[in-house]
Amino acid sequence: MHDQRAALLQHNIGRWAGCFIRLNGDGHEQARFPTSLSVKESDGLIQTCLSYEHTGQQRSMTFQTLPPTMQVSPNGGWSLGPASITPWNWVAELCVVHQQARRRIVVRHGVSGLEQVVYVVEIEGTRKPEAPTEPLQCPAHSAEDLLIWEPEEGVELLLDQRDRQAGDATACGLRWTLPDGTVRQMVRRYDTKGDLLPLSQAWP
Repeated sequence: MHDQRAALLQHNIGRWAGCFIRLNGDGHEQARFPTSLSVKESDGLIQTCLSYEHTGQQRSMTFQTLPPTMQVSPNGGWSLGPASITPWNWVAELCVVHQQARRRIVVRHGVSGLEQVVYVVEIEGTRKPEAPTEPLQCPAHSAEDLLIWEPEEGVELLLDQRDRQAGDATACGLRWTLPDGTVRQMVRRYDTKGDLLPLSQAWP
């Protein structure tokens, strides 16, 4: 079993300039704003600080061990969310990373389906990230019981828009295929009982 903490730090430490794009439950852009995220390790503690550049607001977090519900891939991708879910509200956050660039999503599921997706484009350093220039209206197609949105070329978001019932397995995923064919993906899956499943490379 690989060292999740080491993989997380190896690929995610640094200062990341970002663009947060807020989408509604139909994949239409509602707002966007610039951010700066610092991730570092000091005296065994992992410290993160997210700054909203347009307001000056900051959100910080410090932890020594990874949250028990965090899943980390060998190439530094990660996901966060509850250990178990009901058919109602739950939130998942997923990230994939390749060299000095990352893609992230924060997905909010409501009582009757998908409420909101925040799509994040990040680049390490101070350069402005290459986010889509036009307001997003994500094309979508079905994948079994789920949907796949495409916010930009090479990026797929695996989402559940259903009014989910007890006994419905579900998943939330992010897949980034780079121009050279390299694929970075994370999928957070829950079984029919609502329990978190181990990380796997299956898609969708």
